[in-house]
Amino acid sequence: MKAHLNTDVKNSARPRGRRGGLIGAIATSAVGLILLTGCGSQSNDSSSADDKTVNVFAAASLNKAGDELASKYKESHSDTDIKWNYAGSSALVQQIDQGASPDMFVSADQQNMDKALKLDAFKDSHDTSVIATNTLQLVTAPGNPGNIHSIQDAADKPVAVCAAEVPCGTLAQQALDAANVKLDNASQEANVSAVSTKVSQGEVDAGFVYSTDALNMQKNNEDISTIDLKGIQNNQYPAALTDTGKKNGEAKDFYKWLKSDDAKQILEKYGFGSDE
Repeated sequence: MKAHLNTDVKNSARPRGRRGGLIGAIATSAVGLILLTGCGSQSNDSSSADDKTVNVFAAASLNKAGDELASKYKESHSDTDIKWNYAGSSALVQQIDQGASPDMFVSADQQNMDKALKLDAFKDSHDTSVIATNTLQLVTAPGNPGNIHSIQDAADKPVAVCAAEVPCGTLAQQALDAANVKLDNASQEANVSAVSTKVSQGEVDAGFVYSTDALNMQKNNEDISTIDLKGIQNNQYPAALTDTGKKNGEAKDFYKWLKSDDAKQILEKYGFGSDE
């Protein structure tokens, strides 16, 4: 084939003189351009392979600790970027089901993690690791304008609660059932961060939030009261790599690091407990 091609070029170039030489030069240049273009594509592919980003979908209650976890990890992994997407655990499961492809998912309960593990994104990845625990509390608005000192006092007051499918909402309902209390004036919120905001701004007299959120409000010098709840257990925060994450070396390293002493110290600083 190569010999035939050379013969055609030679025979067609001979009767045309200078014009034929010009055509041959153009053809040679075109071939060179194609080769250069091919090399450029290979270069782009290799540069994208060097990207060291870990995309983490995490429960909204982790949003205060997340930045510090990422900063601490970066001290020993300077070229790695941890990108967080915070939302209610059920909303994150829905995003993954609709095609989002994070490297890791951290749920605020096992129930939503179990739902996630049934999705295609986790087809070949079912290992989980509990990185922290948390406790639900009832907190009052600054100054306790509703004069609430027990879950029973909240029955007829404006109270913010997470939606039923969100872990903080599930736990709140368990606490209400255990106390035989029904809320007459409750507002449902998408996640615990939204509940905390409503309580802090005095839009409601009280709200069901995690102890981590209550601690953060107190650190901001908010004059809130916390009320412990009966009939509920501490909720666990399981983490899992997606199939995409299992192929990402940086994601696997960060997943393991979240169980390290450095990570535990940061999580404890923000009020999270340890599963161990």
